[in-house]
Amino acid sequence: MSSKKLVYLADLTHRGLVLSSNVFPLSIGLIAAYLINKRPDDFEVELFKYPEDFSSAMEKRKPDIVAFANYSWNFHLGYQYTKIIKELYPEITVIFGGPNYGLEDEEINDFWEKYNLIDFYIAREGEDAFLKLLEKLLLNNMSVKAIKSNKEKIPNCHYSEDGQVIIGPNLPRLAIEDIPSPYLMGLMDKFFDESLGPMIHTTRGCPFSCSFCTEGAPYYNIVEQRQETLKQELHYIAKRICGPSDLYISDANFGMFKQDIQKAEILVELQKEYDYPKYVHVSTGKNQKDRVISIAKMLDGALNMAASLQSTDPNVLANVKRSNISIEKLSSAGKLANKAEAGTYSEIILGLPGDSFESHLNSLRDCVNANFDNIRMYQLIMLHQTELNTPSSRRKYAIKSKHRIMPRSFGRYSLAGNTFVAVESEEILYEHNTLPFEDYLRARELDFTVELLHNGRVYEELQSYCETAKLSWFDFILRFYENRRNYGDDICKMYDDFREGLTDRLWSTRDELEISATKNIDHLIADEKGTNEMSMGKATGFMVLFDQINSILFSEMKSWLAELNILEPETEKYLDEACRFSHLRKINLMGNEDVFIESFNFDFKALEESGFKLIAKEIKLKAPTKFKISHSSQQHEKIDGYIKEFGKIHDGLGKMLMRYPHVYRIFRHAQPA
Repeated sequence: MSSKKLVYLADLTHRGLVLSSNVFPLSIGLIAAYLINKRPDDFEVELFKYPEDFSSAMEKRKPDIVAFANYSWNFHLGYQYTKIIKELYPEITVIFGGPNYGLEDEEINDFWEKYNLIDFYIAREGEDAFLKLLEKLLLNNMSVKAIKSNKEKIPNCHYSEDGQVIIGPNLPRLAIEDIPSPYLMGLMDKFFDESLGPMIHTTRGCPFSCSFCTEGAPYYNIVEQRQETLKQELHYIAKRICGPSDLYISDANFGMFKQDIQKAEILVELQKEYDYPKYVHVSTGKNQKDRVISIAKMLDGALNMAASLQSTDPNVLANVKRSNISIEKLSSAGKLANKAEAGTYSEIILGLPGDSFESHLNSLRDCVNANFDNIRMYQLIMLHQTELNTPSSRRKYAIKSKHRIMPRSFGRYSLAGNTFVAVESEEILYEHNTLPFEDYLRARELDFTVELLHNGRVYEELQSYCETAKLSWFDFILRFYENRRNYGDDICKMYDDFREGLTDRLWSTRDELEISATKNIDHLIADEKGTNEMSMGKATGFMVLFDQINSILFSEMKSWLAELNILEPETEKYLDEACRFSHLRKINLMGNEDVFIESFNFDFKALEESGFKLIAKEIKLKAPTKFKISHSSQQHEKIDGYIKEFGKIHDGLGKMLMRYPHVYRIFRHAQPA
């Protein structure tokens, strides 16, 4: 019989109609790899992602230690398991670790008062801290009581004893090259399935000090680089991939460092040899945009360039200890990226200290005018281990917040015959001293309008027309926004449902949310629309009400041009045909067998190839011509992959549109019939 101690490491995902987290559990893989490398004779480790897999293992073979990764999307799932584990197997040591934990004493004490069944918590980086904690347990014959009774201070480790929280000293950051690859050790093999996407890291840390981010603390300001085994690891992954053809990289600033060019070259090798990855999910560098664009171009559309601005208002940026590149440089970078056919996106957070409806509107205008394909618009989440979430910051800015259910992060589970409900939540700001609640709601409806009309270049026909006609596309978006409740019952209801999601699914406390969600868990699980109002609204606007909105937009453009006294008969005729062409390209988009053959007086094949930047008289045909409008074989393959990953339910389609925002890549193409 083995004398090794059995360790279960779990980074669990909720399993509803759509997975809440569909990436490999990299964090626990790294911890396991480091532990096994340092103490191979003392510990046996198993990793878990799916709750049913974890429950089955617990019932078959009782471990000595269970450790849960603590993120906002799975903490309560892990803690509900802990309640049952401590009732059935009190001798098992339960450890938690991760960024979803307090920063100041007040937050930390509150955590231990609420979640006192946890034996130990690993704060900050976990690999060496977890090793040292387990070595301490070995020295004490696996007795948690022995360690706690002496109130020993273990590095990066917190625990509660006699109403006091014992906090160990901070360990120095670990050199990233000192952590073996969990992939090359075979630890991640079980996760190569049809649902999960591999995640890797090539750096750790971030040089910036943003007060709303967990990596903004000085502890993380030195960036560690990883290169040595990266090529071997990526080839290992590419040979085994059987699910989504995506790669997730956890780096905070990919492309900002010189070494990232070599990393991108490895990815290009993979694309040529394995046709993988087809899409790389990563946060690109906040500086060095030329290098980021170069890397995006190398990867042939698989990587998008990001400009994570959060706001363009100088006062807001000063309040959160952040600086941005200038709007002029931002616009230049956006144009270069578009020229290189690299996707682009920016990020804006509503509700940072000093923000207002007007400043938020101007930030959106700046991003749209800078030619970014997609703008990711977030509500301010009060993240643990961030300066902005501390009690002192909350008082300073008169922050008011409420709790909401995290999208797709809830379910009913069982262990050893004990059934339980777990629901995750996040705390979001809805008001502060410069942003009244009503302005917050107005701003979120504006965000939704930008998501609906701008993101993914869904209405590129009109967006590019504005550019060639020297009109403001953002002003046109505002025109729709200001008239949003005048377009009929369906459009009005779409906005009302969106607003209802902002107001009716908020609770003053986590406890109130948990009681309500548990009571209504069957409805939550069965509801195909989900709980994310932005995702739900996007799916409604594009998949259900597309034809109405499409017609409204082209009609609005003609009305706007008429008001400006620049609507010519030829332009009006072109816009009518462009409206019909837009309809045929996008209607019933996931029904990828649809083929349309229709006559047009304008060369829409040439127009499409130009990015819709030719004017009407340049593409006028001598006689009506038939065009075949259909998907290519590559688009069929991509759509089939999306359906396999997300299904055709409302929530899945919304998630697909938000996660793969360049939806224009699966619009039908025009060819002469």
